[in-house]
Amino acid sequence: MSEPLSRIAVDHERDWIRVQKNVAKAITDSMEARLATMPGGKDGEAARVMRIELEERLGKIQERMWHMAKYNIQVNGQNYEDYVQATEGFDEVLDRKIWGLNTERVEHETRIAERRKRMPDAIYQMEEDLEGRREEAEWLPDEQEEETDASNAQELPKPERYEEVRETFEIAAANLAEVARSAPIQLQRAQRAQTVQEEITNMPP
Repeated sequence: MSEPLSRIAVDHERDWIRVQKNVAKAITDSMEARLATMPGGKDGEAARVMRIELEERLGKIQERMWHMAKYNIQVNGQNYEDYVQATEGFDEVLDRKIWGLNTERVEHETRIAERRKRMPDAIYQMEEDLEGRREEAEWLPDEQEEETDASNAQELPKPERYEEVRETFEIAAANLAEVARSAPIQLQRAQRAQTVQEEITNMPP
């Protein structure tokens, strides 16, 4: 008793789809080359009428050909007909969502890491500025300056880089609030994507 023929193994369905597209293009190019030899060329009336009939017939031939071929193909370790039935209308969309969530998670973690790097410097600078302002506020004038008219007193100048430090503090506070708000949502989405991915992995062959 002869053994069944082994199937052609394909890693990803997109590789098999690329083969189908290449074959379809080759058939179309061959058809156009033949139509170009007809009276009036490929854009003539005779070629136009013939093209309609040829496209219909060749389309049916290709449809039957790919239907027969799928029983000789294995995709990612599964018989192709079973793979199509299990993933039809679902696999491509899910794959894009999983990769999108993963990319979003990596970008989010990168932003958090960068903010954590900048935050200590901003806090240190703010402490330095506040300490400087406190020391200036505690300064006491001598007797000669006490006699100076109070109306001539000037407002203490703002410390160096005051606006930059204030803006940095506001950004840090806003970022922390955003992280606290979005972290549960991001975690839930990542867990959902992981669950779906595990379900796909555990699908029976």
